[in-house]
Amino acid sequence: MMSRGELDQLRLVKMEHVYQPLWNVTNMSLFGYEALLRFPDGFFQGNIETCFEQAREVGILYELDTRSIEGAASSFPLHQLNEERLFINIYPSTLLHPQFEAFIDQFLLTYPQAYGKIVFELSETKFEDDIWEVKELKERVWLLKEKGFSIALDDIGKGAAELQKMIEFTPDYIKLDRYFANELAVSKEKQEMIALFIQYSKGKMGVILEGIEQGLDLEQAKKLHVPVAQGYLLGRPQKITTQSFIRDFSA
Repeated sequence: MMSRGELDQLRLVKMEHVYQPLWNVTNMSLFGYEALLRFPDGFFQGNIETCFEQAREVGILYELDTRSIEGAASSFPLHQLNEERLFINIYPSTLLHPQFEAFIDQFLLTYPQAYGKIVFELSETKFEDDIWEVKELKERVWLLKEKGFSIALDDIGKGAAELQKMIEFTPDYIKLDRYFANELAVSKEKQEMIALFIQYSKGKMGVILEGIEQGLDLEQAKKLHVPVAQGYLLGRPQKITTQSFIRDFSA
């Protein structure tokens, strides 16, 4: 059982966000950025998942998740986004929280420039497998879309459950698991699977290939007409300011 002091420490853990670019593969122009949470003080040895699962156990997961969402927006120059999008992770359970709709309304009042520019990326965790079956989750996803947000599903292709979610939740974007990017250039099977995803998604949703780390794999992704890619080869997560937004990412 967590002590009161430990609970307060968890509630007050210092957060910051770094941002990793996503690129349009065809012309190598910026597509957007993914906000990634970090603990600068080394809380939980920097293990984000452990921290959030601890928060789940003591009933403050929603509190930490919404705090992270607001932090991702507040430390990013949203006003400089044009066609680019900011991807922010969110737990499905957060969508179902009774206070979530009020939170998202206040979020839009605080950050009106976020309208139409933020993609909520639904986080995967084994602790929330059952939540995907809850009817209200679809309703909350549609609520977000009605309020000008887009939805992305992560780790697509990792298992049959992710394929089912892709069909059931009709996301705006799917992010293919990094498994497909690893040695893509020499794997005919991976190339064929990516081609199938692109064919199925055409006109329905955007396809993003994660985990690009080698030049040959990027070249193969171009040949397959992968729309958007993300990975260390294309840019590592980093802090962002108005100056670095222009200098480091838009060059």
